[in-house]
Formats: sequence, C-alpha cells, structure tokens
Amino acid sequence: MSRSNPHKLKRRSTRATAQIVVEGYTEAAFCKHLKSCYARDCGVAVEIHNARGGSPQDLVKTALQRSGFDRTFLFFDADVRLPETWATKARGAGHVIVTTSPCVEAFLLALLGQPRTGDTAACKRALDAILPPPGKYDPKNYARLYPKELLDASQHPTLMVLRSAFTVPS
Repeated sequence: MSRSNPHKLKRRSTRATAQIVVEGYTEAAFCKHLKSCYARDCGVAVEIHNARGGSPQDLVKTALQRSGFDRTFLFFDADVRLPETWATKARGAGHVIVTTSPCVEAFLLALLGQPRTGDTAACKRALDAILPPPGKYDPKNYARLYPKELLDASQHPTLMVLRSAFTVPS
C-alpha cells in the first residue's frame, strides 16, 4: 500500500512577490509590456502600481503604504530630484530606486538606439513622433517597438534592474 493518498491535494507553496511603483502612465505601460514578456513561469508575482504623477516623495509614500511585497522597485524620472531623507527612507525599507535621466522617454529612445535629444520636452516630442500619445499609454503598442529579443539583447542598466524584478530573489 502506498504511503501517499493520490486524492490528497499537494501542499501549496507561496510565490515570491514584487511590486513596481511607477510615476506615470508611460512608465506603467512599459512595465506592463515587460511583465507580458518576462512574468510567465518566472516564479515571481509582479504587480505594477501607477502613482499617477506627483513628486518622487509621493512615490515613496505610496510604496511605503503598499507593504507586503518581498521586493519593491520605484521607477521614476530624475528630472525632479528625490530628497536624501526620502531616499534613505526608501532604501531603509528595502526598496530599489530606479531612475531615468532626464525622463522615461529618453530611456525608451536609448533602447531603440536613438540619441537623447536634450531636455525632457525634446525627448517627449521625439518619442511622440514614434509613438503618438494615445498609443504610448497602451502596453500592446510597446510589443511592436520593443520585442522581447530587443529587450533580451539590451545591456542598459535601467532595463537590467527592471528585469531583475522578474527573477526569484536568492
């Protein structure tokens, strides 16, 4: 006679969890595209939360209120500086700060191999020429511009940190 009951359900194990708290809709759409590329069978449940603008301090406040995750990533633009006291609070809570300089549009242009065109407004105009505003808030449109092969080949430091959200922490 077997020691195990074939009708008995296996014990469920908990999955690692991560959250990416983003500053705005463009960051949220890009992170949702990353999730569609990397979240399947990765062993981590990743949630993306849009803080809907505001200052970097508001982003940290939102992340601190949303506890219960194994890892938290804060993804925002570096055009507005995060005060050191708030950075210390975020790092003290174990959050990973991911900034794009000067804005997320410059980061997205860099992934496409296009040079950064100056200040934030110029970068936004350059990305709007490639991906007009209603479309840049839809994650499905990023699949055409940023296929998984392009993301896998990229060694951009910001992208590497974001991809690490989809790996099981050791």
